Amino acid sequence: MAKVGLFFGSNTGNTEAVAYQIQEAFNAIAPDTVVVHNIGASSPDDILKYEYLIFGVPTWNVGQLQDDWEAFLPNFKNMDMNGKKLAIFGLGDQNGYGFNFIDGVGMLADEAMLAGAELGGMWSTKDKYEYEESRAEVEDYFLGLGLDHEAQEDESPRRIKQWVQEVKAEFGI
Repeated sequence: MAKVGLFFGSNTGNTEAVAYQIQEAFNAIAPDTVVVHNIGASSPDDILKYEYLIFGVPTWNVGQLQDDWEAFLPNFKNMDMNGKKLAIFGLGDQNGYGFNFIDGVGMLADEAMLAGAELGGMWSTKDKYEYEESRAEVEDYFLGLGLDHEAQEDESPRRIKQWVQEVKAEFGI
């Protein structure tokens, strides 16, 4: 069974908690598939050893990347991610920061795709969201799973379970 490298950045622990929830959801349908890594302790080589990747990122303040992802971002310019399949999940606050809801997802997607990654795991923006705009939005989809632990934490388990099923199918594992 192919392994999936899940790399997250988290200041408060919320994105880390979701990373392990995603790992658990994957394990329920494909045991021992997802290996979780903190991006703050990871190198480009750590990412490049996986064919299948999941990135987890919260959006901070007015559309800023989480600290560890911000520090890692320049590495993408020297990474060859051709042949890598990537899905991204992001945490944001659509009520408090509705003009940049999950922007971090869009920023990571842009850099990874420029490096050659094939992006999957798109998520419908029509799934009960109430935000103004997002850098992660393309037409009626986010470039990854959007979660809001401030206003819609009760929606997260359902969204995670459904998204994991979709990503597993897209990855072909």
